[in-house]
Amino acid sequence: MNSAKQLAVTEAHFQDNVLTGDPVIDSQIEGDSAQFRDTRLGIYRNAYRLRLIEVLGTDYEVLHAYLGDALFDTLAGDYIAAHPSTFRNVRWFGGKLAEFLRSTPRYAEHAELAELAQFEWSLGQAFDSPDADAVRFEQVAAVAPEVWAELRFKPHPALRLLELRTNAVAIWKAIDGDDSSCAPETFAEPVTWAVWRKQHSPFFRSLEADEAWALKAMISQATFGDICAGLCEWVAEAQAAARAAGLLRDWVEAGWIAELLITD
Repeated sequence: MNSAKQLAVTEAHFQDNVLTGDPVIDSQIEGDSAQFRDTRLGIYRNAYRLRLIEVLGTDYEVLHAYLGDALFDTLAGDYIAAHPSTFRNVRWFGGKLAEFLRSTPRYAEHAELAELAQFEWSLGQAFDSPDADAVRFEQVAAVAPEVWAELRFKPHPALRLLELRTNAVAIWKAIDGDDSSCAPETFAEPVTWAVWRKQHSPFFRSLEADEAWALKAMISQATFGDICAGLCEWVAEAQAAARAAGLLRDWVEAGWIAELLITD
């Protein structure tokens, strides 16, 4: 093996040790006792662990504020132990935190924690999502009347939908506004929230039941005709098309639609 390839292998083994504790690198470190070698490698692993805690604190700034430093550091340590990083880019390391909070008994009894993490992660994902042009009103106006029933829509890649059973968003808004007095609540029925990016800022709003259903149908590639028919569960048949058109207008204004899909 040439020196460049050997160096690459050694670097990979070192990285694996830092990320997961893989001991393969041990045999490649010469001249040290096992104890001293472990101490030296432990310095790197500990520094990386602190870096991961820092990353989680950045990605979940409001959750951090809600828990306080001590509890958040404990949570971060528990998460790191349960989900050792396998990412070369730590940006994605915290992606399973909400799932971890839901599935770990000591945290799951506080349902707002997982939903607060889910909401914060969605804001970050919306902000980092790929750029795409949004459909404009004049494009919608140009659709021929005979095409509307079979018209489908491609959602913008920044759009996210969440179903939350707690007042996690109210907690986020309170803490973001330097108010820590918002107590956790659990709702009888989940509330659907839309999260998206417009220009360079994330936005969010809650959805009424009919809009939540219609938006999920749109994302699932339902036709405009199917959406109108489904809305009859909430409005009279004679009003369904007008309600669907009103929702479509709001979605275009918000930039939630990236493309009109017209079947030839």
